[in-house]
Amino acid sequence: MLQSPKTLAALVGSLSLSMSVSLYAEARVQLGVVVSANSSFYEDVGRDYYLLPLVIADYDRFYLQGIDGGYRFFQGEGQSLAVEIRRTFDGYDSDDSDALEGMQDRDQAWEAGLVYEANLLGGQAKAKLLSDISDTHNGFTGRVEYERSLLTGSTYMVNWFGGSEFWSSKKTDYYFGVTPEEATSVRPVYKADESYNLFAGVNTVKRFNAEYSLIASAEYQWSTDEINNSPLTARQDQWTLYAGIFYQF
Repeated sequence: MLQSPKTLAALVGSLSLSMSVSLYAEARVQLGVVVSANSSFYEDVGRDYYLLPLVIADYDRFYLQGIDGGYRFFQGEGQSLAVEIRRTFDGYDSDDSDALEGMQDRDQAWEAGLVYEANLLGGQAKAKLLSDISDTHNGFTGRVEYERSLLTGSTYMVNWFGGSEFWSSKKTDYYFGVTPEEATSVRPVYKADESYNLFAGVNTVKRFNAEYSLIASAEYQWSTDEINNSPLTARQDQWTLYAGIFYQF
């Protein structure tokens, strides 16, 4: 849900590999360099621009998508069930903006759980249920998404995607709540309940040759009032753009 400047790897890693399956039939490892721009829910954090490396790999039942890694222990006709672990990269440091001064830092977390994927109505549906295993927020995340092709050629694909992500009350409160010790005259105590967001966007893959490809994405998110009402936030929506050049081994 939260896309702070630190979450570029998480976002890029979540790019659906269904886009490149028809372009690369064999097992693959892709190493890339990615540039990004994103806004933030948090007040005064502003826009950030980053240049980072990224690895995407898929071999038989194992996969690595940025900071999401897993093993598909069940694969049937057009569906699979996997166990997955990921680094969330959510959170902030108190010096990220003046509005966060005096807050305790909110740490990144490790989450693990189950992922179900299935071919549906000409596209790909995915559902995730992941729980904190790092004793950070002690909550859980649920996510459903759907991706389908808009344009397809021998060397390119353009897909649209959309879905929703749910955060439990413990996770939402950890990242957007304000404790009595952190409250000030302009930042009241705030205890957040469970929340969710809606998101939609476009993914693009362009293959230049057998080794090099361009991967790009644009995503827009809208969050519920639990996020909007937090004294730490200044907006209810955010956007993220990125593009990267990848080399396939």
